[in-house]
Amino acid sequence: MTSARSTPRGLGGLGALFFLGSLAAIAIYVQRQSGDDALALPRTTAAAIAEPEAPAAAPALPWEDRLDLAAAKLVPFTTGKPVANNQPTTGAKPELAAGGLVQELSDGHKILLTVDPVLQDAALQIFRNREVPYAAAVMLDVRDNSVLVLAGHSSMDPKVDPLEVVATAWAPAASVFKLVTTAALLETDAVTATTRVCFSGGLHGITDEELRDDPARDTQCENLADAVAHSYNLVIGKLALAHLGQQQLAEVARKFGFESDLPFEFNVERSPAHIPSDAIERAKVAAGFWNIDMSPVHGAVLASIFATGGMLRPPHVIAQVIGPDGTDLTPAPPKADRAISRELAELIGQMMVATTTQGTARGSFRDGAGHDYIEGVTVAGKTGSLTGRRSPSLNYNWFIGYAPADRPEIAFAVLLANEPKWRIKAHYAARRLVQLYVERRGAIARARDARLSANGLVVPERDPSGALLAATSANKAASTPAANPTGDASAKRSGTAGDSTPSAAQAPDELRELPPPPTDQALPPIPAPVPSEPPAGPMGAP
Repeated sequence: MTSARSTPRGLGGLGALFFLGSLAAIAIYVQRQSGDDALALPRTTAAAIAEPEAPAAAPALPWEDRLDLAAAKLVPFTTGKPVANNQPTTGAKPELAAGGLVQELSDGHKILLTVDPVLQDAALQIFRNREVPYAAAVMLDVRDNSVLVLAGHSSMDPKVDPLEVVATAWAPAASVFKLVTTAALLETDAVTATTRVCFSGGLHGITDEELRDDPARDTQCENLADAVAHSYNLVIGKLALAHLGQQQLAEVARKFGFESDLPFEFNVERSPAHIPSDAIERAKVAAGFWNIDMSPVHGAVLASIFATGGMLRPPHVIAQVIGPDGTDLTPAPPKADRAISRELAELIGQMMVATTTQGTARGSFRDGAGHDYIEGVTVAGKTGSLTGRRSPSLNYNWFIGYAPADRPEIAFAVLLANEPKWRIKAHYAARRLVQLYVERRGAIARARDARLSANGLVVPERDPSGALLAATSANKAASTPAANPTGDASAKRSGTAGDSTPSAAQAPDELRELPPPPTDQALPPIPAPVPSEPPAGPMGAP
């Protein structure tokens, strides 16, 4: 792994030194393995993107170095409109739906997190039940990229800090990087979504010979849009070979956050993107074969770029911070920047929809008759899979995406490191999480109003139009802090720079009711039911 930053601090107390030992095997898999000797691209032959000058670090706030998600506890909502599930959530403890996660520091500071306890618990249950060696899930509310799920898991080494699994670039981006390559191709004047390429082979790897055109051999022809949906390696590879130089691809990768620091309350390891100068090797990398690693947090942010019309908005996990005297210390959200044009984001988003309706993830989102498993909700996504050659030959399996595709509310990334006899794939786990989100979407929208007060965690009521009702004295105390040196930063969080998403105040109108998800009987068979036992802690800490 390559990083210009330190490993995350305050992540459940296990520390960076332990993580380096615990996940050493993963680092070896990522940087040294390949599914085929021909695909083992040595990093010494690749050119890294030039790094920009690092900005000056902002002064740390009193709570910043002590934020610990594993120490967060469930605090019930005390007044206002009850925040409950729209429907019963399978496998979730009822009390999880009626509270928020709060970390109380020894000096009196309180930190309210954006994480939804029910979705967080569900992700960890799925991973535990399937005994996935390593797994991560990150889900963002695209109104402001607040984190709803930040779940890391390891059954191979239970001592691994869960947040290291989500914040470290420990796995190859695989075919997810095809989205970046596609954006680079479409920004040229030579390629459109309907540009066709003829090829032969390349289903599991790319050889030098396969990248060279041979009309007698290349009898299958597909366009760029189909290549994204079905993950055709040679279509992407041949187009990159013909139209993308090293600097072109490197610059677009940086637009999507690769080789850059991603602002977050925890340090997120940079996702390295080493773009080879050799044209043939560069074509393989462009198609998703090695030299590009990515953290699950970055994967969710990458998906959010397409969900928000091309805006790169850093994530955040802190909803509110209050000091011992009631002072509101909530930080303002980081600035959003445009990564790609809205038109380009929407065009690639249409290709991502085809991934779930007819492409590589179709089986998890539609039955054999073409009926959606999540009725009324279409999901846009991209699969990625790459298997290592060395024992135990872990398969790095990605699914990133957003939903609903027509009016996005969430973006997400699921990463699994499976053994050869895998029990679940990333797109199936992602589908289950999207279903649970749809089931709870109203409750999650209302929980965004929650504010810390002396009486606990208060959720004021809203009328049908979305306007806050006249607050009680307790509500007023919660919503009006004693002081706000940050200039009402909590209010700023409802709207962010850019033109991509509606504000939180518009949420009730924007989050229209959707049909309920189907019953478990309508879903594809799974090895075993999701267990109802809660995790050891709110964040799944060992």
